Amino acid sequence: MKQILLFTLFIPALLWANDDSKYLAGAVPVENGKVVFKKEINAPSFSKDEVYNKMLSWANEFFTEKDSRVVYTEQATGEIAVIGETDLIFQKNALSLDRCEMDYRVTIKCEDKKSTISITGIRYTYDVSYQKEPEKYTAEEWITDKYSLNKAKTKLNRGNGKFRRKTVDFVDDLANSASMTFGVQTISQASVQSVNQTQPQTVEQPTTNVEMTQTQKPVTIPATTPVVSTPVREGYIAFAADKVPSTIIDMLPNSDLQIVKTDQPETKETSVTWKGIGNILGKTITSTTIQANSPVYQKIGNNETYSLLFFKKGETQNAWLIIDCIKQGETAEGEQKTLMGEILKVWMK
Repeated sequence: MKQILLFTLFIPALLWANDDSKYLAGAVPVENGKVVFKKEINAPSFSKDEVYNKMLSWANEFFTEKDSRVVYTEQATGEIAVIGETDLIFQKNALSLDRCEMDYRVTIKCEDKKSTISITGIRYTYDVSYQKEPEKYTAEEWITDKYSLNKAKTKLNRGNGKFRRKTVDFVDDLANSASMTFGVQTISQASVQSVNQTQPQTVEQPTTNVEMTQTQKPVTIPATTPVVSTPVREGYIAFAADKVPSTIIDMLPNSDLQIVKTDQPETKETSVTWKGIGNILGKTITSTTIQANSPVYQKIGNNETYSLLFFKKGETQNAWLIIDCIKQGETAEGEQKTLMGEILKVWMK
């Protein structure tokens, strides 16, 4: 087994084709000729004012890079406006750095039980080594389907495809971070007792108060994710979330995927799409898309555990990799839900 593992770890990532499906046709939405990314953040059981307070607190913490900042707030209408600036890193090594500066605007509309985030006005400033002045582009002329995909819309163009890919990833990370504001909530004693009926080693963690402005209500969040026991999987080697080799991660888009609720392994869903791994607020988070009417999705509540099972193409038994997660939040996209789960442990056969 050790020999197989060592062989797998050193498989060059180039042997595994990149899955760009999430970046193809429709990944960059256009409204009235303008690129407009919209993300709906679910906030069940929260009033409009509570949603507003939480989103304002999140915005003040999230938009701190470079010249990013909150520029307008209006609690009565539930509106928050932000100007943002960030660096998109395409490639970085000891000898070179390929990046561009991206400017953008964000508007947040808060309502009962939900919030809608819109990202518009995206502009890029790209320094090219052989030119004195940087190149400047707008999203409309640079990352839309017309300009960044081939004629068949099956591949990203070489030149500007990387801008489209990084922009879509940035928007997803932003939405995931906002969603976690409502997904990571204080666990009441009643809910702890309920969880303990199926997961005896789940315990409540101490909480810390988030500093608020005078117009905000105090909000309490867990200092850490609840400690959850995961099943020991015989025949598998365990990895910590931040120790999974990149070559392994590169293999995941090329595998068949199932999702199961950890304590109900008989409940399985195959209509689920892997969206990737990211780091949000210091936690390693997985993103997966699933239909809202899926029985498995409906069984997985916030702070409950589920497992992602990866199989070789065409196989449905003996997963070669399993990721145990605890749900931290979700976003809605039409009839689909994007689940965000903090990785508890990774198991490889």
